[in-house]
Amino acid sequence: MPDWMPSWGTTALIAIVTSLLTLIVSGRYISPLLEVRNRRFQAKMQAREKFGANMLTILSAVTRLLAVHVPHEATDTVRSALREERTRWRAQIDEATKYLTDNCEQVAFAYAGPRIPELTVRYSGNARMVWISDRSEARKLNTLRDITQHCHALLFDSPLYARQRVRSWEELERLLDGLETLDVPNGG
Repeated sequence: MPDWMPSWGTTALIAIVTSLLTLIVSGRYISPLLEVRNRRFQAKMQAREKFGANMLTILSAVTRLLAVHVPHEATDTVRSALREERTRWRAQIDEATKYLTDNCEQVAFAYAGPRIPELTVRYSGNARMVWISDRSEARKLNTLRDITQHCHALLFDSPLYARQRVRSWEELERLLDGLETLDVPNGG
């Protein structure tokens, strides 16, 4: 360095140049990458949130349909109102299963590994197929409740409940295998 510059000036000059270069490099190259990563992370979390919300919609509507029956001794007004409520709850299940089936790939890519994405796709398809099947309503509701509870526990329970999640995983696979083999026609 020049003789006229004090010794601390060299240190200050190096610090200033380093700071400027760091600002330029991070602003030009690193910040855009972080913004893209942030958008992908947000999209992944929103997909998980919507998937979970639709699963909760199914669980709550199924629970209401199983719990609330139209009593014969009720007045016509009450019976009519309860039938309308039950119809609305069925429509909620219909919309939620449509959403899950139509958007399962979004949440499938939100999870790492090959098995959980496959399981979410299987769950979504089977939930929709159960809902539009010719099964009795009670059987549909019980099946939907069972597979949805296990899938929800697997995907959204805390990692602290690892044993419960493993049990839910095994039970969900067993239930889905049963549904998939039950619905296959014999003899082509």
